[in-house]
Formats: sequence, structure tokens, C-alpha cells
Amino acid sequence: MAWPAVSEGASSAEGGLALRTKIITAAIGLPILLALIYAGGWPFFAVTGAVMLLGLGEFYAALRLKNIEPVWEAGFAGALGIWSATQWAPDAWRSSLIMACTSGVVFLALIAQFWRRRGTSSVANAGATVFGVVYVALLFSFFLRLRMVPLNHFPGIAERSWQDHMGALLLVLAPVWFMDTSANVVGKYFGTRKPWPTISPNKTWEGAAAGLLASLVGTLIIGAVLRFPIPHMVSLGLLQGVLGQLGDFCESLLKRDVGVKDFGTVLPGHGGVLDRIDSLLFALPVAYWYLIIWVIPPA
Repeated sequence: MAWPAVSEGASSAEGGLALRTKIITAAIGLPILLALIYAGGWPFFAVTGAVMLLGLGEFYAALRLKNIEPVWEAGFAGALGIWSATQWAPDAWRSSLIMACTSGVVFLALIAQFWRRRGTSSVANAGATVFGVVYVALLFSFFLRLRMVPLNHFPGIAERSWQDHMGALLLVLAPVWFMDTSANVVGKYFGTRKPWPTISPNKTWEGAAAGLLASLVGTLIIGAVLRFPIPHMVSLGLLQGVLGQLGDFCESLLKRDVGVKDFGTVLPGHGGVLDRIDSLLFALPVAYWYLIIWVIPPA
């Protein structure tokens, strides 16, 4: 899809306005996010759950441009089930309940196709319903999982301290934010070579390299505060830098396929929810499993 051309002067002015809007949105949203992460409990669950449902709704709404009609009711019910099981289910039941919710979405999405609108595809409608739940709800549910990772086993981290409450999530959020910012700035001013111009015409190899380095530095900084082993922080920083940017590219791939520039407009200057969390969707699971397998001492 070709986007309207603008003059260089207009582009520069619009770019400056967009940057200011992004900064204002971040300045308002970041303190709220940090407060919610620290508080945990129902406020954290409810607000992040609403964000997740907004992202899923953005994805489903965009598919209408491709004549695909996801089963919203099944998708939202399954997503809420996954979200609730992740937060509140006992450890022994959590995985089984999440699998049950995902299976239920498959059943309901297929059964709903008996009443599908003529001219639409059963495979596309049901498949998009399930994919949306897995892509948005399941991957983003690791946001909740990381909030529950205990860090008070490490020297210098007291139980219920801010490091214990927020450390595992900051170990992903800060590096990904550094990565996105550095990749955008370096790519805009110094980038020349584009890896996949048909997928994401504004991303460059130079920006990707800067993003990888920024992810590594961000992980090392937060890891130093938490007193985590440096070799593990190097590995995790590189993993997040690669997979986070792949998550960004994959979201761009989906947008190009449905023919939209952004999935939404709910976040001024940033687009929609999916446009903001695309890198996190890939970074959160890998960070969680890396910490659980290699870093966090067995209970």
C-alpha cells in the first residue's frame, strides 16, 4: 500500500509534532505504568487486561479490510480466560487452564462458522480468531508472569521491595524502550540500508544494530541494579535485542498485509496498543523463560 507523499518541509514539521506528541504521551503514561507494576494486584490486572483487550480488538478490526470476520465473542472470552488464569490460578492449574481456554476458542470459532456471512472463509475467520488470542493475549500474558517472578532470593533484594516487585519487568521494559528509541533515532538520521523495505520501509540495518546495542546496555544497567550475573545479562540483552526487533518487523508484516499504517490511534503519537507493544510480545516470553531456567534460583 502506498502512503501519500508530502513535501520535505511538511514532513519535517509533522515529524517534530509527532515526536512532541510521543514524548507527552510517554511522560503521562510511564509514571502510571510504574505505579501499577509496583502496586500489582487487581489494579495491575485490570488495567493491563484492558490494554490487552484493546490490542486484540485492534487486530480483529483491521482484519475486516481483508474480508475476514473473527469471532469476537470467542476471542475476547478466551483472552480474558487466559488473562485470569495467568494472574489468579494456582501454579499447578495455570498451564492446564490456559490450554483449556485456547482450546475453547478453537471450538467456538469453528462452530460459529456454521453461521458465517456468505463470501467469507471459515478457515480465515476461525484461524484469525485463534491467532489473535495467541498473538496478543497469550504472548502479552507474560507481562503478568514476569510481575510474579520472585527476586528476593538474591542478595540485597528484600521481599516486597521495589526491586522484588518490579525488577523482572524492568529487565524487559527498559531495554526494549532503549532499543526502540535508539533504532528509530539512528535509523532516521544515519540509516541507509534497509533489510525488508517492502515490510517496514523506515527500518534500517544501522538502526537495528543500534537497537541491539541499546538492548544490551539497558539489560546490563538493570541487571547491575539487581546484581544479576553479567554473562546472563549479556545473553538476555542480545536475545531481547534480536527478538524484540523481530517482533516489530512481524507486526509491520501484519499491518502491510491488511493495508493499515497503524493498528489504532488510542495512544497519541504512538498509534495503537499493538503498535506500542509489538516488540514486547516477543521479548516478554523469552525473558521470562530465560530468567526461570537460567537465573532465578530454584525455590
